[in-house]
Amino acid sequence: MKCFFCKSELEQVNSALTLELENCIIVIKDVPTEICERCGQKSYSDDVAARIEEITDQSRDTLTEIVIVHFSSVYV
Repeated sequence: MKCFFCKSELEQVNSALTLELENCIIVIKDVPTEICERCGQKSYSDDVAARIEEITDQSRDTLTEIVIVHFSSVYV
């Protein structure tokens, strides 16, 4: 695949994603990510984006300020 911005090649890696919501910070480890070799732009497949959204929705109402979860783990 090619980068949307600079048209360079994308590299498949696992990376951490940090999201800041109004009531907590969510760190998702080992997220399958496509990173541009030239400009560093990150992108996610539709399946990965859907899983990130699920994790975010499940974490949104927690009573803790920081949530750390592995992407592939089953989240309660």
